[in-house]
Amino acid sequence: MNELDLLVERRGFDPAAETTAGALRDLLGLDVTHVERGVLWRFTFVAPDPEEFAAWRAPLERAACRVGRYVNANRDACAWWTGPRPYPDRAPPGGSAVDIWVCEGDGEDRVAARYFRRQTAAPLERVRRGILWRLCFPGRDLDAARERAADTAVTRGRRHGLLSNPHAERAEILGAVCDRHAKETR
Repeated sequence: MNELDLLVERRGFDPAAETTAGALRDLLGLDVTHVERGVLWRFTFVAPDPEEFAAWRAPLERAACRVGRYVNANRDACAWWTGPRPYPDRAPPGGSAVDIWVCEGDGEDRVAARYFRRQTAAPLERVRRGILWRLCFPGRDLDAARERAADTAVTRGRRHGLLSNPHAERAEILGAVCDRHAKETR
């Protein structure tokens, strides 16, 4: 893979995530226990050597934080996403979490690509941006959690789905984890 993913999340309380959680539970009647939201930037490099493009993390992060253009350092936290994220600490124990990336169209952001190339001289092929939703469900069955998340991700009617409009957006499940540290209860 010749990609790096930068996840930008709001520190502390995220009103959009809380509103979405309420809508999923109260309006759609879904069994969602916790919702998180962030912006995922995917940088695709021309360079085929992962060692070569991994060196661009620090310059790209500095450019993203410069004057709050893509990361507002007073409000947001950003981190390079390198693999499956652990189960969220703030979610109820014993559940599953599914990451869904929702992009407008294919997510390509040509303006951001020009900006990052100018600021860093990175050999970027393209830059994509989308909203990363993390939905938590009760139970540790990852297949069931993925299925519920996929069903929730795409809007099909007023009472079915919420996170993406299938006519203009694309939703992709990026991963799923379960809380392996919680004790089993019977």
